[in-house]
Amino acid sequence: MTTQQAEARAIFDDRFGSSERFTTIRGITKAARHVLSESAWDYLWTGTGAETTVERNSAKFDELLWEVPLFAGVRNPDTSTTVLGYDLSLPLFTAPFGQEATFHVDGHLAVGRAAERTGVQQMVPVAASYRLEDIAAASNAAHLYQMTLVGDEELVLEMMHRAKAAGYTHIVATYSPIRQWRERLIENRFASRSTGDNVNFGAGGSDPAGLQELIEFTRPRYTWVDAARVIARAPLPVIVKGVHSAADALAAQDAGAVGIYVSNYGGRTIDRTLSTIEVLPEVRAAVGPEMPIIIDSGIRRGSDIAAAVALGADAVAIGRLTALGLAADGEDGVARVIEILKQELWMTLGHLGCSSIDELSPNVFRRNPFAV
Repeated sequence: MTTQQAEARAIFDDRFGSSERFTTIRGITKAARHVLSESAWDYLWTGTGAETTVERNSAKFDELLWEVPLFAGVRNPDTSTTVLGYDLSLPLFTAPFGQEATFHVDGHLAVGRAAERTGVQQMVPVAASYRLEDIAAASNAAHLYQMTLVGDEELVLEMMHRAKAAGYTHIVATYSPIRQWRERLIENRFASRSTGDNVNFGAGGSDPAGLQELIEFTRPRYTWVDAARVIARAPLPVIVKGVHSAADALAAQDAGAVGIYVSNYGGRTIDRTLSTIEVLPEVRAAVGPEMPIIIDSGIRRGSDIAAAVALGADAVAIGRLTALGLAADGEDGVARVIEILKQELWMTLGHLGCSSIDELSPNVFRRNPFAV
């Protein structure tokens, strides 16, 4: 081999070669499907009713078509950003999904460690398989704690204080008016084999009355007036999750929320709603440019992250993808999911002529059917 040939080989771009166990989300999905039972797989992918919203959440991203520039002078794209004071290697949080030990015994303990390794932040749900204190101690990424505003106000505030004492720095407040009609789980008579979704209540934890009220429905659910009163008294800044319209975005803003979380819970609460990417532009238009917005439901690729940011989100949250990583390979699987999304986001930015996350805007679309 000549010196010239050796030099040519040294700079060859072997872009499809990798020593990683998983190279795509597709491969991670296949691995997760192999290890999960039929019942656990259905729990992961279930929606409500006919599951049309689950399908719509993902399908609507494909209606957004890029305008790809030529000779845009793009610099090496920077995927990093700062959202709600958190420095992120890409605009991503892991979403707060419960009963996660169904997918891997380490559950959100592993998710937090993976989030820290990859430079993102973790949202922890009240329905996690581990106590909020244990998850907070497992990594330096568990800073956002999700809980439902339901039942006695003092008990809600008590849990918020408990989260603050454990080191959380934001509350993600959500709403659950009634139980959900999830046919896959009804047919399977699904029962989690994990440590459960009530470990944060009872002896050594919080009063179980709030959990009981969530199930038994003995009193009216919170109004915006009730939510605003709790937010005003909260020991931590509050992000409101479940926003799905301009009206609710404005109500959350008026109630004192420091962030808006656009979500239809992955299509798991009620069927026949718009996808979150469809309502995102109206939410951004309603609250203005300064209010931080996070969006979940339907994000499957790094290009979806780019689309969400271009339409007004500051970051996305991933739930099902996180669970797939957990099932495939625990902490390493979750970390690999995030790394793959970052790689695809980086490539998407470059093709769109964007050198940073801040350069994403509606101008990157050739076709944007959701414009306000």
